[in-house]
Amino acid sequence: EELQREIEFWKKNKPQENGQDESPKADKPKVDEECDENEEDKDYHRSDPQIAICLDCLRNNGQSGDNVVKGLMKKFIRCSTRVTVGTIKKFLSLKLKLPSSYELDVLCNGEIMGKDHTMEFIYMTRWRLRGENFRCQNCSSSQVCSQDGTFSQSYPMVLQYRPRIDFG
Repeated sequence: EELQREIEFWKKNKPQENGQDESPKADKPKVDEECDENEEDKDYHRSDPQIAICLDCLRNNGQSGDNVVKGLMKKFIRCSTRVTVGTIKKFLSLKLKLPSSYELDVLCNGEIMGKDHTMEFIYMTRWRLRGENFRCQNCSSSQVCSQDGTFSQSYPMVLQYRPRIDFG
């Protein structure tokens, strides 16, 4: 019965591509493959390890010119640890509606980060190694704790951004 209904369906709905009468079964595997690829693409790295980041604007410090770079309304984001500084710069440019020619510096602990640095790399090499980025779990002290509490990472990782400064 099912086979008969399929035959009737294809009699009523003949393929009309380029006037040719192609077999509909030949197209089905391609559609299925495309759907599988699209489903994988739609993950957007959500299954990757995630990291919380605070994007903080460094204000102009006596530099001439208008302060084009503003603070974000929502400065906390969560993203994949594979995200690069270049992607963060694109995100900031989009959110701040900056012209495409406008360049930003992204800093961690006052050090300019390269565009190919991943968030995981920055966390491991710049953020977690700074003593002031740790807090006591018992009393929130960043200094030596009298309560003998364990120290944990201050969360989230803070990245600052500012207009690019040309030193040359």
